[in-house]
Amino acid sequence: MMESNEGMEVDGWDPTLEDELGVSLDDLKKWIEEAVEQSEAVQKKKAQLIELEEWVEQKEKEEAKTEKLLNDASQSMLECEKLVKAAYRNNGLVYRESSSEDEGGGRRGQPSEVIEIDDDEDDDVIAVGCLVPPSKTLTPTKDTTLKDASAVLQKTTQQVQKLVQIVTKPSIGSPLIRTAVQSAAQPGVQNSTPAIFVSQAPSQTMTQPNPNIKEDELKVGMNILGKKRTKTWHKGSLVAINPVGNGVFKYKVRFDKGKSLLSGNHVAFDYNPTLESLYVGARVVAKYKDGNLVWLYAGIVAEMPNNKNRMRFLIFFDDGYASYVILPELYPVCRPLKRTWEDIEDASCRDFIEEYISAYPSRPMVLLKVGQIIKTEWEGTWWKSKVEEVDSSLVKILFLDDKRSEWIYRGSTRLEPMFNLKLASANTHEKKLAGHQRTRPNMGNNTQPYRSAFTQICSFSVL
Repeated sequence: MMESNEGMEVDGWDPTLEDELGVSLDDLKKWIEEAVEQSEAVQKKKAQLIELEEWVEQKEKEEAKTEKLLNDASQSMLECEKLVKAAYRNNGLVYRESSSEDEGGGRRGQPSEVIEIDDDEDDDVIAVGCLVPPSKTLTPTKDTTLKDASAVLQKTTQQVQKLVQIVTKPSIGSPLIRTAVQSAAQPGVQNSTPAIFVSQAPSQTMTQPNPNIKEDELKVGMNILGKKRTKTWHKGSLVAINPVGNGVFKYKVRFDKGKSLLSGNHVAFDYNPTLESLYVGARVVAKYKDGNLVWLYAGIVAEMPNNKNRMRFLIFFDDGYASYVILPELYPVCRPLKRTWEDIEDASCRDFIEEYISAYPSRPMVLLKVGQIIKTEWEGTWWKSKVEEVDSSLVKILFLDDKRSEWIYRGSTRLEPMFNLKLASANTHEKKLAGHQRTRPNMGNNTQPYRSAFTQICSFSVL
């Protein structure tokens, strides 16, 4: 006990108290510690401390998990970028970190003869002959921004008039014609005609073959695509090359069933072209889709890949249909005609392609929004229809009577605003004729009635 007291010396502690209390200093200390330990305040603090330790441990686990997720996301981004670059290489495209459209801002100061409007982003657009009302009511203010906007509006209106003159091309001394929208409007009927604008493609887009690219050689024994009487193209092998004079050759192709002697513009290489070899107006064979059916069919490249069309080619097929395809779905025609559209048998489609390529990059199109009601031509009759989807230069139209859907080029005269614009131009020229006024031609018993002088590049049906 004395050794314990010596080990537990406390200032002011009288050792004689141990005898009076009957308890040693160590026992007293132990009793006090137990009492403190069992107190409610200490128990509460201990519980809070345990809870805090568990919370810290949980946060450490969450931090570790978050860091792992960030690392995984970063790795996934890198893998995704690799896949995108590989996809670009497979399609013959060049991957760039920045948009090529953003690099062309230096041309903004140049004057333009047409109105350039983004296909998908502008809701309030000046149409040919009318104004599309804004979706929200504008409150007049005294801000100078309103004056600037008014000046821009006035300038754009002047550009609209120039656009009408460019599209209609009136003869010298002829009075300005009424716009397509005005000529079609009926008294007392609310004008809800969609706007027409002129889409401008990048200025560097070519409409002629690249002179630096040589024609690929045709060799006997190579796999090739050939055109059959059904207008569809089929795989075969080149078995002979026969000269016919003046540097022209005929190519004998063996198919699975039978042989054909074809001209150079009716055979195509059985491989995909390079991006550098293609241009607007290039003659190609492309996959032609109709529901679940797929054929190979000849057509013309109408759009090169860009950001707006999600890096795809717009193809105008020979029968008037239009569709977007990717590079692996294209095959280059071996020896196309110099004026590639002359290979198209349908006269209206041939004329349209010639006009389209000649006017390119200026392309009048209808500005449409999902849910919009518009009149669309089918078999010589205008049908009430609804816009189901807009895909760059194409629009999916739902005919409300029979619930049938079609993909149609937004510059097609099967869409009433484009037809009215074309009709207004035709009426001006026909004033020279003795009292004849052009109306939509009688379709008669034409097996393909939707093609006429006013119905060009008709549609891509969705069965």
